[in-house]
Amino acid sequence: MHECISVKDDEMTRVVKLKNIDTGTVEECFDDSKLVSETSFDFMEIGKQYECKIKLFGKVIEENSRSVLCTVIDRNIVIGSRNMVKIKVENNIYYIPEKKLVGYADKDTFMFHYTRKDLIQVDDVIHGDML
Repeated sequence: MHECISVKDDEMTRVVKLKNIDTGTVEECFDDSKLVSETSFDFMEIGKQYECKIKLFGKVIEENSRSVLCTVIDRNIVIGSRNMVKIKVENNIYYIPEKKLVGYADKDTFMFHYTRKDLIQVDDVIHGDML
């Protein structure tokens, strides 16, 4: 569960700051749902809590100072019509596209460099890119 703590609007996108209720981690998540579908995450309100799924946008790499250690929780997740892998970074749950793990299918942990966190689902609303 996440609490929406701020929203910064740009012309067609926005950055939603969420606080993970269980871990206390504050996430800045990119939201471009309004660009790709009539169904968007615009219903989110500051101070309200939502079940959010967050995708790490990046790639598997060798360990360096800008990568995070990911532990696979579930390789068989479908969000909309996309095959995703549920991972844990420290105590936080994220999702990455299954296709990003080509060559790492038998690994339970891997290093991942991400440049952005994307909102892909809020409560029962799924991002249009995932459909």
